[in-house]
Amino acid sequence: MERLNYWQFPGFENIYLEDSYVLSINAKTSIQILLETVLTENHSLYTQPLPAEQYCYRRMTVNFPHPQTYDLVVNNISPIADPDGSIDYGNIDEFFRADGKYYLRVGEWGELTIVSDPPMIFDVENYLIVRNGDSLLEINKEKITGFEWKRAGKGVVSLLYENDSGNPLSVKIDAEKDPEGFAAALGYMRELETGYATDITGGGELTFDKIKQYYAPNFNQKNVQAFSVKFPSSAGNQYSISAITS
Repeated sequence: MERLNYWQFPGFENIYLEDSYVLSINAKTSIQILLETVLTENHSLYTQPLPAEQYCYRRMTVNFPHPQTYDLVVNNISPIADPDGSIDYGNIDEFFRADGKYYLRVGEWGELTIVSDPPMIFDVENYLIVRNGDSLLEINKEKITGFEWKRAGKGVVSLLYENDSGNPLSVKIDAEKDPEGFAAALGYMRELETGYATDITGGGELTFDKIKQYYAPNFNQKNVQAFSVKFPSSAGNQYSISAITS
């Protein structure tokens, strides 16, 4: 079995996941994992660590585009409280590709097995990640020159921005077609209005909080060891949650 470790994936070469922190996970018809990511010195966004920190951290999201199947096994999702009052869900112990699947394991809560296009990692501090047809588009926040929110139906946000060459471009973000991008765009608009950064984790339909609503009353049942979140489900729904028993 040929194994390809995460640092061999395009875009992941100069990050260190073993000391990065999982902040949230969203699952709908794709998986997005929000991380407080450790950047190594060769990363283009690397800066000197803050005085009280060992590493340069950057808030980034790992996306698995166009998933065919995934199995998210959750055996413990108690958040870890940090001294500053923030919470996280532990470090990533392993992330690799083998037998056509991607495997991601977090010791504190479980593991993800997924068949998808190659994973992508995005800087969500400085970029908006939105859908452009079947692909994902990174828009530098500093290059945004205008926006408009049309509130008909669930809403559409139109953004005007410049690419790296200075050419003007535009994109429309539909709340129904791209809920994560729509939420990110509204978060950016709130940043401009209020002057503080918002925690953008997307508008995915399945989150840790929703898993916990199912997890809490059922975990104490006899022989229940963990819960499995599968996509697609046999009933044709977007996902299914089932107990794993001993």
